[in-house]
Amino acid sequence: MTSSVGRMIREARQARGVSLRALASQVGIHFSHLSKIENGQDKIGRDSLTRIAEELGLDPDLMLGEAGHQSTPFRVLGDIAAGNPIEAIEDVETFDLTKTFDPHQHFLLRVKGTSMILAGINDGDLAIVRYTSVAKNGDIVVAVVDSSEVTLKRFRRKSNIVTLIPANEQMQPREFPAARVEIRGVFAGLVRTKVQ
Repeated sequence: MTSSVGRMIREARQARGVSLRALASQVGIHFSHLSKIENGQDKIGRDSLTRIAEELGLDPDLMLGEAGHQSTPFRVLGDIAAGNPIEAIEDVETFDLTKTFDPHQHFLLRVKGTSMILAGINDGDLAIVRYTSVAKNGDIVVAVVDSSEVTLKRFRRKSNIVTLIPANEQMQPREFPAARVEIRGVFAGLVRTKVQ
């Protein structure tokens, strides 16, 4: 149980772009204790869990398995740009898609913009994203550029250059040195939230 709670905390923290030290400071615990919790090496008290869950927009009862749910709802961690990059991930909602996708391995982002419309990803859709920091050429990825901008684009890497490619003929690919781009996940599916 401790390791799964720690893993959920780490995944939510990383997906929101919050450092270990920042979260520890925000909830009033030492960062080394939080590190041990995330790695399943230390237990977490109910008060600390509640503060961490509130800070990350999670449900502490679901994290502990006390709510009696047979499935765990997905966390919608915020918006993802499909146009010009936007600032990182904020608002949290929940959706239950666990019959198809494991919520411990996936998260949801609401698409903002039209840069991926030719891939069938429209403004307002929910992108289902698999947690990973590794992508293959051709994958649609959640990419963080310069630790501040996040975007959903097709990924291509050639040598030390990463190209983020829109699926919209009116937009141009953008190239970056690979060191400036961090992969947070790979697109795995879609929830269409409005009919065109």
